[in-house]
Amino acid sequence: MQAARRLAAALCALCATGALAQVAAPGSGWYLGGGIRPVLPAVEDTDIGYRHFGGYRFTRHWGVELGYSDLGRGNDGTEPGFLAHRKFGTQASAWTLTGTGVLPLGGAFSLQGRLGLSVASADATPATPGAWIGSALARYRPTVLWGFGGQYDVTDSVGLRLDYNNFGRVGDDQNGARSDLWSINAVVRF
Repeated sequence: MQAARRLAAALCALCATGALAQVAAPGSGWYLGGGIRPVLPAVEDTDIGYRHFGGYRFTRHWGVELGYSDLGRGNDGTEPGFLAHRKFGTQASAWTLTGTGVLPLGGAFSLQGRLGLSVASADATPATPGAWIGSALARYRPTVLWGFGGQYDVTDSVGLRLDYNNFGRVGDDQNGARSDLWSINAVVRF
């Protein structure tokens, strides 16, 4: 008798969980994504950047996202002579936590915006042989992150996204530089 009651309670709980899952807001759920910044020949900053992210959409319009971005290496110039082939500049990366907003445009297209926190780090290559300027840059710096983009949903679970993210100033106030990342991303929803 006791086992039958426990079994009945477990079945009721299982049915309630299934019913609640079906009541979840359309367009909500977990997603993962990643992308790259393509190299643009007309820009001095020629290193490829990349981005990985994951998040949860509470409703069709609002969510939260955690990510990591490698912003690439900026090119501050080259030294003449035997170091002419080396690039000098700042390698920056950032961890991000943002709130996201989505505006569906109809069909499979949507506009997206994000606002949150970025914790960036910058490392520098030598400005002259044997001298490092990396110690002059702040190791980690929290800044406000903002961004926008557009997404095209190829299927119900796969989308393609074009994003712009501004990470604020990476490095200290005197040696830092504004950092941003345009990226082409693939998104998979669960």
